[in-house]
Amino acid sequence: MQIILVLFMAATLAVVVIGVVAMAINGKLNKNHSNKLMRLRVLFQAIALLVFVIIIWLARN
Repeated sequence: MQIILVLFMAATLAVVVIGVVAMAINGKLNKNHSNKLMRLRVLFQAIALLVFVIIIWLARN
C-alpha cells in the first residue's frame, strides 16, 4: 500500500512540475493542456489521499 501511495505522490509531483514548466515557457503546451494537467493533478492528489486514509485505517485495526 505504501508503494502505491509513493507512486501517486510522485505522479502528482511530476504533473505539478510539468505544469510549472509549461507556465514558465508560456508556450502552446500551457494553452492547450493546462486544464487537463490541473484535473490530472487533482485526481492524483485525491487518490494519494484516499490511499493514505486507507493505510491509517488499516494501521488502527
